[in-house]
Amino acid sequence: MRKILPSAVLAAGAVAALLVLPAGNAYALSPACQAASDVLNSYGSLGPSPQQMQDAANRLYAIDASGQEQMAISNYANALAKGDVAMIGNAAPILNGICAQTN
Repeated sequence: MRKILPSAVLAAGAVAALLVLPAGNAYALSPACQAASDVLNSYGSLGPSPQQMQDAANRLYAIDASGQEQMAISNYANALAKGDVAMIGNAAPILNGICAQTN
C-alpha cells in the first residue's frame, strides 16, 4: 500500500493539473500561432491520455514556423510528448507570450 499511495497521489496531481492548466490558448495572430491554437484547442483540455498528448505533440511538430514561434511551439510539443506537467505549465505562457508579440 505504501508504494501505491505516492504513485496515486502523483498521478492524481498530474491529472488535476492537466485539467486545470490551459492546453494552450495561443493567440492566433500569425499562421504558425493560428495552427498551434487550432491544434491545442481541438483537444479542449488535454486529459491524462498519453496518446492524446503524443498526437498533439506530433501535430505541433508538423507546423511550419520559424524563429521564436518555432522555439515556443517545439517547447510545448516536447512537454506534451514527455507528459511533464511542470514543463507544460511553463511552456503555455511562453507560447502565448510569443504569439501575442507576433501581431
